[in-house]
Formats: sequence, structure tokens, C-alpha cells
Amino acid sequence: MQPLPDGAILLVDARSRGGPNAEIWSADGTRLRQGHLGDAIENVLTTPSGAIWVGYFDEAMGGAGPQGHGLARFTPDLEPGWVYPHRADLPPIVDCYALNVAGETAWSCAYTAFHLVAVDNDQAIDYGMAPQRGANALLTDGSTGAMVGGYGPEYDLVAPFHIVEDRRSRPGGQCRLVLPDGLEVRERRIYGRGTEMHVFIGRSWYRVDLAR
Repeated sequence: MQPLPDGAILLVDARSRGGPNAEIWSADGTRLRQGHLGDAIENVLTTPSGAIWVGYFDEAMGGAGPQGHGLARFTPDLEPGWVYPHRADLPPIVDCYALNVAGETAWSCAYTAFHLVAVDNDQAIDYGMAPQRGANALLTDGSTGAMVGGYGPEYDLVAPFHIVEDRRSRPGGQCRLVLPDGLEVRERRIYGRGTEMHVFIGRSWYRVDLAR
């Protein structure tokens, strides 16, 4: 579920059975439209203008259309507006582990290359190897940021980064994601939007900003 302009809400089913798997509802509870965003959806984030960014996991690779690109942007009418290009100078997206939107710019980190990639004005920019392989969350203001998560014992690792002039990500000091009382974070769902990280554990919702 994601917010859209004028109080509208986007609802998306991660799996598609051949029919529509996305709906837009008005603030008063009226269904405005339906659409198909593809199968095997890993992440969905909307921007202030109403653009809809969708990242896919590996089972999408066998499908046709936007899902076969690993990352796509849809219009507020649920129509494809941009897809990640298959180019030799860009890392492939097999599974979009982490997705973020900072304003109208999308940021991703994907299996298998785990490069930090931004998409601004339809231009994909590769910032090189991300500071953490296997991270499943990303937060950034466009110049600084952090990757969160990883494989095995690195599941709670926080790896900061800085964007430098040569378009590469430069890692900072790493730390661990813990609860306010210092206990480890287990069995959580975690999302990044801009500079904010949202962590859901059971019925509890934690939020922290990159500046902190």
C-alpha cells in the first residue's frame, strides 16, 4: 500500500494470476482504476508526483514486459513509463533487494552485482559497488545514505556511504541496527523512503532518520 496525490491510495498484490494486481482508491473509498504491474513484485514505492516505482524478485525474469527488466516506473494511470535498460554498461537486475525514492529519484541495489544505481530523469547512473552485499533496505538523501541488512550474521548491519565526484560510493563506518533498549532486531520488515527507515516488528512501528 502506497500514498498517491490527492489522498488516493495504491494497493498492489505481489503476485499476478494473469489479471489486474494493482488498484487505486480515492480518499472517500471509490475505486478509481485497476492495472497490471507485473508478477513477482519485491518493492513498490510512489513519489510526490504520483510515479510508481516497482522492483521485482528473480521469478519475474521469466516474464515479458516491464517485470523482465527488474525495475520499472509506472504512471499514475498504472501504465509503464520507464524500464531499466538492458545495457552492457549497467549492472543487471536479477532481484531488486532494496529500493528507495528520494523525491522523484529512485535508488536501487540488486542481486547479483549489488551496485548502487540511481535513476534520475530516465537516466540510470551506476555508482559502483554498494558498501554492503545482500542489504535489503536503503536510505539516502542523494549524497549520503546507508545500506541495511545482509547475509547470515550481517542481517542487522548498517553500512553508511557517501557519493563522491567520480560517481562511486565511498563507505563509512559500519554499525548494528538495534532497538531503543539495545536489544537486537529480529523478525522485522524494513523499508527505506528518502532519509527515513521504517522498521516493523509485530505490531510495533519504529522510524529513524538518516540524520540521527
